[in-house]
Amino acid sequence: MSHSGFFGFFKRRKQVKALNQMFTSVMADVRIFEQRQDYKGAVIASFGGLTNIADGLLELARAPYQTGREFGFQVADRANISHEVMDEYLTSFEIARYTDAEISYDDYQEAVQRLDICFRGIREQGVEVVEPARTQTKTRKKIKKKD
Repeated sequence: MSHSGFFGFFKRRKQVKALNQMFTSVMADVRIFEQRQDYKGAVIASFGGLTNIADGLLELARAPYQTGREFGFQVADRANISHEVMDEYLTSFEIARYTDAEISYDDYQEAVQRLDICFRGIREQGVEVVEPARTQTKTRKKIKKKD
């Protein structure tokens, strides 16, 4: 293994570890709401985590004029997440955020499962954004002219 391949492996491993820590941090925040049995707050917090992770990994910030739904589908397109999964997740978020409806534990679990699918898509795409694939190029040696 060449030096660049060797160090590239460790650099990528370090980046993947950092990405996993971001996901773990978001889920820890969501779990705090779960422990309080505030499932509505947990679903709302999960969307905040989704926006932070998309910004950090995909370099995709939510514009001030953009609705959560518009942003969610933009993330889905960038991270190759199915629109059906994103739509179901966003519907859960919108019900929690904009209605007085009670969010049950089962509703919360469904939202978290869809969020996990989204996170996996972002993680896969995010690693590519953080470290783009490199093609090996051949360098020509310059031949010195003798005087």
